[in-house]
Amino acid sequence: MLNTIGLGVLGIDPLTAVYMMSMRLRGERKSRVTLFFLSFAVSTILVGTVLVASMGGAAAGFLQSVLPDDGSRFWAIAELAVSVVILLWVAKRVFAGPKREKKQPREAVRRGVLGHVTMGFVFAVTSFTDPTFYAVMLIGGESRSVVTAALLLTLWFVVSQCLTMVVYAAIQCNRLDALAARLDEWKARNHAMFNHMLHGVLVVVAILLTADATAFLSTGGYLL
Repeated sequence: MLNTIGLGVLGIDPLTAVYMMSMRLRGERKSRVTLFFLSFAVSTILVGTVLVASMGGAAAGFLQSVLPDDGSRFWAIAELAVSVVILLWVAKRVFAGPKREKKQPREAVRRGVLGHVTMGFVFAVTSFTDPTFYAVMLIGGESRSVVTAALLLTLWFVVSQCLTMVVYAAIQCNRLDALAARLDEWKARNHAMFNHMLHGVLVVVAILLTADATAFLSTGGYLL
């Protein structure tokens, strides 16, 4: 359980929380948000549990086998591409002039039940690319218990999606507007410091990715 909690912390995902917040702010009903959340949660936990139940500890290896191996040239190319995107994004933010933000009126969204279920599954697919998900599946497979595997995957989901859980609770308690207002207030108060830190971290990440990719293309081995 401690290992699973640690893996959950390493796999924290803010993207789903942001998407769920945008759903509600665009006018989606709470029942639709719940449908998306349940589809996302059930798909993530159920697929992992089924794979562990059918393949045991080999389930993680099976999922990893569909991805390029650690020594593949693919990762060097991907690192270079990501570093270029990061540097271009930072340069655009640093050198572009200040933009005036226009508040857009909220529009009620009309999306069918199938659309929300599908989006939940699409977000669940992103979990299948997370190495911490593989690690939890491996732990569950070694336990030789489907119930234990399901509980560990559920625990990992709760920890890694803690931000999503907070947003979901705020929506259900009708406190999303207050949460959004607090986030905007914090952003306005710490905007400059946050931007400097964000840009610095991203530049360092881009440099490390470039160095790692360059080392592989030059010597055939990764630094990281």
